[in-house]
Amino acid sequence: MRGVIPTILRHVLRPPYRLHSTYERLLGTEVEVQVVARTAAQAEAAEQAALTEIDRLTRIFNRFDPGSELCRWQARPGDAHVPLSLELLHLLRLADHWRTLSGGAFHPGADAMGQLWQQAAATGQQPSAATLERQVSALRAAPWTLHADGSATLHAAGPLGLNALAKGYVVDRAALVASRCVGVRSVLINAGGDLRVTGPARVNVGVADPFTARDDAPPIARVQVRGGALATSGQAHRGFLVNGTHYSHVMDPRTGQPVQDVPGVTVTAPECVTADALATILSVLDVRAGLHLLSGLPECEALIVTADGQRHASPGWRGVNLRAEPGGRPRPLLTAR
Repeated sequence: MRGVIPTILRHVLRPPYRLHSTYERLLGTEVEVQVVARTAAQAEAAEQAALTEIDRLTRIFNRFDPGSELCRWQARPGDAHVPLSLELLHLLRLADHWRTLSGGAFHPGADAMGQLWQQAAATGQQPSAATLERQVSALRAAPWTLHADGSATLHAAGPLGLNALAKGYVVDRAALVASRCVGVRSVLINAGGDLRVTGPARVNVGVADPFTARDDAPPIARVQVRGGALATSGQAHRGFLVNGTHYSHVMDPRTGQPVQDVPGVTVTAPECVTADALATILSVLDVRAGLHLLSGLPECEALIVTADGQRHASPGWRGVNLRAEPGGRPRPLLTAR
């Protein structure tokens, strides 16, 4: 019959449903969930799956929750062969990998340095050279031993932080779980600028100016992410004020000093946990060493902004530098396909 579209064809021609939600105080920041699916019900189911996964993993990795698995384990230094979940073991293995590959520029024990500088902000006195050297010396030893039976022995007595990996890992897992739901085409999970995109959709991301804390400041560059991840590290929004001088929250575990030479890094990588780790590492290493490390990591690219305002891009960086763009930084939005 003319003028009648078969049911199957109507289903194929139906435009995709696009869901966009924002949640406060997840993973210690604002989290955006975007889903492109065939129907509203499918998109909502995928969103719920992502939120459930975020909640599950937060109960494992939250360093501010005494009941989290990470905190309970850290309360048992010296206890041999403590059984750990597969998720926590995976993150500890990744921490070992990046600590070794970066020559110590990445270290979960850098949180101890942060505590020293937080105290300095409260007292107005920088940590003494002797105090910093004691902390640096303590970090030279392996913080834990992972055993073949899936257990671990914690050696470090000081605070350990896995946030430089945990947030990216949670973002990856949430995006993956949502993308596996029925009818889902693309997913974007964005946790405070650390994001993962799945499926054929693209997202255009504005790279924040690391020299200003203004949320409405124009981006210094744009980069497109498709089927991958992006993470940033910057000093503008976080740090310590000691006697009127601002110091970065990113610590160099090799010296105990806040980083000074690299105020901003943006990394693209296949996974957000990789981009997250590299954003921290490239903030600590000098530019030449950072780009050399990056050259050995397939599909990982970066834009590094140094304190003198220079922008150093890896050879495969596909972002576009901008002089100025009015209207501030737009939120990343999926371009559905």
